[in-house]
Amino acid sequence: MLHIGIDDTDSLDGGCTTWLITEIITELSDFDLVGPPRLVRLNPNVPWKTRGNAALALVFGEGLGSKELIGEIGDRKISMYSNYKEKSFDKKEILNRISKIVIDNSKKDSQPGVVISDTYLPEGLYWQGVRGIVSKDDLEPILSNCLTFGLRGSRGLFGAACALAWSGYHSKARDLNFTWELIGYRDKNLWGSLRKISLEAVSKVSKLEGVFSCTDPDGKTAMVPNSPCPVLWGFRGTDNQILVNNFQKLGPEKPVRWLLYQTNQATDDHFCFLDSLEMVDGSSIWIDVKVSSKVEIIKGGHRFVQVEDLEGNKVKCAVFEPSKNLRNIVDKLEIGDKITVCGSVSEDTINIEKFKIVNLAPRYSKPPNPICSCGKRTHSSGKNSKYRCNSCGKRYERPSPISKPPNLELGWFEPPASSRRHLTKPIDLMR
Repeated sequence: MLHIGIDDTDSLDGGCTTWLITEIITELSDFDLVGPPRLVRLNPNVPWKTRGNAALALVFGEGLGSKELIGEIGDRKISMYSNYKEKSFDKKEILNRISKIVIDNSKKDSQPGVVISDTYLPEGLYWQGVRGIVSKDDLEPILSNCLTFGLRGSRGLFGAACALAWSGYHSKARDLNFTWELIGYRDKNLWGSLRKISLEAVSKVSKLEGVFSCTDPDGKTAMVPNSPCPVLWGFRGTDNQILVNNFQKLGPEKPVRWLLYQTNQATDDHFCFLDSLEMVDGSSIWIDVKVSSKVEIIKGGHRFVQVEDLEGNKVKCAVFEPSKNLRNIVDKLEIGDKITVCGSVSEDTINIEKFKIVNLAPRYSKPPNPICSCGKRTHSSGKNSKYRCNSCGKRYERPSPISKPPNLELGWFEPPASSRRHLTKPIDLMR
């Protein structure tokens, strides 16, 4: 089989590796797609990423039997086959064809990498790439049987190889663990201009079963990028046919080409499940902790709160302004609340991506000062001291605090879709 991985052809100024994938599919029209194109998000904390840190993978062969429509490029319909047979190919000839596309279309400040392999690469490479950092020493033995091409440092080889290692399964249970994204692409003449997408149309498709991350609770569109890239929108869901059957409802601007991707988005694959706070910068963790401080609010609306694990290790958690209403939930936390925190580690701080309230500590309010027998209101004589009447001098024991409801519910809480990381699973899918 012909396996092709590619990464790092875009930049913050524009470009899109998924668009370049449609160019490669067009170039390799003498081959059939075996299975869907794969869009693989890797460690979201690496400092050299452009936007979503995505790499792409394709598998080609000679298709057999029935085929399934997964895209259109111009007038050509793109289909994938689930059954296939081997088709002979010349790796060097294929690499030459692809490298020309990369040279012509990659951004000048990108570091593209292309990997061509006869097989899937070891699955462990994907898990290392999505949860940590892949080193050159890790990669070189794996690529020894592959053909590669790179430009300007070739950093994309790491992501390309990791994309070829993603199977869409959980490594232990072998359960399916993937979602779908149907990406529509704009006419080249419109790149960089304002996208014309109806909020009403987006709202309508967002209500379809299994569709996610189309809108925020306030109605803001989350499926349309803000960058000057070729993407018109990204339509995400758990059922590929629902996406294919309904994307034409979006508009008024229509895509000139579209392609369906199998993806690891919304899988939580980047989280390492921990029992204690082993803070590794650049990792993403999932851990049960207890709130150990009051919430601190700083300029800009960011929130910070300290938590501790079962061993008493403490760390600061952050919820930043783009998290919007999630900050209001954090504001209501009290010392002693037990929560599950999911977030990324940066400079000894956990940047929260979502969290679960597991148990709430009792809440109390301060009772009113006692009324003296002379009818006057008493006053506190200091912390932990008795109350004293300034008129007659009588003293009274401090009244017990009054129990009050927590004004919080148990369960999961998350930021709006436009502020979520691609890999973080929305709460609706967790249910």
